[in-house]
Amino acid sequence: MKEPIRVDLLEKYIKGDCTEAEIALVRQWYFSFEHEKDHVSDLSPAEEKQLEENIYFSIISNLNLVQPEQPQEQPKIVSFRRWYAAAAVAAVVFALSAVAVIYTKKSKEQQLAVTPVSDVRLFNITNNTGHIYKVTLPDSSAVWLNPSAKISYPNVFAADSRLVSISGECFFEVTKNPQRPFIISSRSIVTKVWGTSFMVRDNEQSNVADVSVLTGKVSVSAKVNGKTNTITTKLTKDEVMIYPHQKAVYLNDKHTLTAQAVEEKSAVKQYQRTRLVFDNKPLKDIIPVLDSSYNLKIKVSSEKLNHYILNADFEGFNLPDVLDALKKSLNIDYTIVNNHIELK
Repeated sequence: MKEPIRVDLLEKYIKGDCTEAEIALVRQWYFSFEHEKDHVSDLSPAEEKQLEENIYFSIISNLNLVQPEQPQEQPKIVSFRRWYAAAAVAAVVFALSAVAVIYTKKSKEQQLAVTPVSDVRLFNITNNTGHIYKVTLPDSSAVWLNPSAKISYPNVFAADSRLVSISGECFFEVTKNPQRPFIISSRSIVTKVWGTSFMVRDNEQSNVADVSVLTGKVSVSAKVNGKTNTITTKLTKDEVMIYPHQKAVYLNDKHTLTAQAVEEKSAVKQYQRTRLVFDNKPLKDIIPVLDSSYNLKIKVSSEKLNHYILNADFEGFNLPDVLDALKKSLNIDYTIVNNHIELK
């Protein structure tokens, strides 16, 4: 294995601060792995995609990039359009390089718990961070895991169905495939997807489980004695069908399942894709717009963050996309605590 490159040089490369000579050095180091065993050639496309996501997540979560102190009269100005593209390229290069360097290493402080089970070929993922974490499933469906949420899914879906199980709060954007129904099993309910985007909340600590639809339609049924109902593409008499701006609510203690209207300030609206444009706006002016657009409360841990200036076009972004963009463009972090978001 080649001698690892200096971490501070990689940090400079990711931030776009390298000189031409340093860029050449990083690229030379990267291409030096071209003829070495890459440890991923035998992985399936789904396993390779998951490995790439996990490495990228680990890099972003664990790099200690220090924000330099800046006087208020010289606010930090970032053009998101230019920086985000450069950061994406750097992150991809870094992630691909890291495959050869850290694939066989296990971090004792790994924040995302990923457990491949060889016998049944399942991926069990727990989001142990304060961030929202995105998982791409084998059929290209996307799932956003809120802090403490869990998901279990196979590396390859069955020919006649797509089954996953979850715990906690997860938002789904499911790829349509009527021939292979998408079934979500959680503690007390089963959610059958007909091609849509929606949120499922069901965990051991709550008496209430609910499914809120953003687009499309889903059907929800209660489990009988904790067992998953027989999978069928037809709607049964025990299922409740819900549509946009509706939710299905199940009460564990009363064993009742009902359809209701989604509240105006429902968390599902944080995943609504919209367009927000900011032309050299300070963060203190951006936060109220985000609060209003996504029905949430954002605060900053330091007054200096309010003076950071952003030039950005968030077209087709949901809240996790915006938060990820702020992390990359302004080099700030965030945590979710009691449904509030703190930037730091």
